[in-house]
Amino acid sequence: MTITADQLTLQTRQFETNQIVYSSFGYDMTIIEFYLIDRMTKSSVWLRPIGRIVKNDDGRGDGTAEPSLESKAADNLVFRKRIQHSCDGCQYISDSIKSFSIWNGRPQYHNTWD
Repeated sequence: MTITADQLTLQTRQFETNQIVYSSFGYDMTIIEFYLIDRMTKSSVWLRPIGRIVKNDDGRGDGTAEPSLESKAADNLVFRKRIQHSCDGCQYISDSIKSFSIWNGRPQYHNTWD
């Protein structure tokens, strides 16, 4: 079965259990972290941190990040976040430091050079 671009867009607009989510944060850097949705309710998700693989690092901190399911955080590190809704119907999570989004399956820009 082939998935169309419209179906992919609809699939990535709503949170689901076992979906991979990433956060992006940093002032002069772009730090990417990945999480797995452990469970959820209508208004909240519980996120379990998972591993990250950084590729294409040029030695100056630039590269791309992808999730790794080989490393999952212990139960005591799972945390809850409230689901927010944008005006176009997409779900997202944001706090004062990080922005969380549903991972689209593509490597994310990652930069640790300050």
